[in-house]
Amino acid sequence: MKSEKDKKNTIALVANTSWSVYNFRLGLIKALLKEGYEVCVIAPKDSFTTKLVSEGIVFHEISINNYSTNPFSEISILWSFIKLYRKIKPDFIFHYTIKPNIYGSIASWVNRTPSIIVTTGLGHLFQFRNLLVRWTTLFFYRFAAFLAKEVWFLNDNDRDIFLYKRIVGKGKTKILKSEGIDTEWFKPQKEKKFYIERFLFAGRLIWDKGVKEYVEAARIIKEKYPKVKFEILGFIDQSNPRSVPYSYIEKWQKKKVIKYLGETTDIRPYIEKATCLVFPSYYREGVSRVLMEAASMETPIITTDNVGCREIVDHDRTGIIVEPGNIPSLVSALENIINLDADDKVIMGKLARKKMIKQFTIEKITAEYLTTLDRYVKNKSRAKETVK
Repeated sequence: MKSEKDKKNTIALVANTSWSVYNFRLGLIKALLKEGYEVCVIAPKDSFTTKLVSEGIVFHEISINNYSTNPFSEISILWSFIKLYRKIKPDFIFHYTIKPNIYGSIASWVNRTPSIIVTTGLGHLFQFRNLLVRWTTLFFYRFAAFLAKEVWFLNDNDRDIFLYKRIVGKGKTKILKSEGIDTEWFKPQKEKKFYIERFLFAGRLIWDKGVKEYVEAARIIKEKYPKVKFEILGFIDQSNPRSVPYSYIEKWQKKKVIKYLGETTDIRPYIEKATCLVFPSYYREGVSRVLMEAASMETPIITTDNVGCREIVDHDRTGIIVEPGNIPSLVSALENIINLDADDKVIMGKLARKKMIKQFTIEKITAEYLTTLDRYVKNKSRAKETVK
């Protein structure tokens, strides 16, 4: 039996999908394990749960309906968090996404476990049509932020909104520059060849990601450049009321406007073939993961002047930034890429990767986590040993 001195500190990562933990935080988890922490993931089960378990990560299931506003369902989620934390007894908790941020933070306070809220994007937080739901959500977010040790943001804009709405005080906030990208995993396998113009949209297929704008722009471009290819890669979350229906995808394919590639667990081969990654999102991104992946693989980008997107691109240097929801602006950007000299596209891609290595590597992000855990967990453990 291990002594109290030999016992490893347990860090819990809590999110609303196993998919997001595996795709966005696996590098962080590996760094924590290497540092000597035990790590457990708390999330609903999905197709990525087994991938987490296969990595040797302890997994605890919790049921979260991301789109429900039923008060009885919400109370049930809070109670589930309280019971689970009481059972697991983690030493520190990082919460991600709205419901874990709110209910998980309250539950961790009830169980006297320190925690941090990581706001990975505002999504639809301030877009609830029901005023009662909106104000209730803001009230509980303020309460959760008060209880948490810190509130982290992936961009300045999101933090400014939280400060303006008095959800959290500035002294408790911190900017985490994205969730990091593994530039060794996302790197080009060979020099890009721009023989065929192939545009790729990749991401969750919800309207707010700019799917409609992408398809409409593709329709216009193909009238003038019929050989240009437009592809869509991503999964359809049927539980999301803003998701693109399958019938639309089928209709676009029949008219040969786009080709739907389905979904994948490894986006790299698709980015490798793409001339340009197009992501005309007007969703409240934290920092867009797919843009970092494309940039790291030396792929030029077209995206919007939208929070969480513009941070990744240096306009006319590593890609092109267009107005959100503006189809003519998007068409113009697509045409600019088509007419850009192949050597210039190569240079644009290489500058994009250079930016990722300089600013957004996973190592820079994990260092922030480890420094924070030194302060809240390791120092606390040392103090306990000193007292003994």
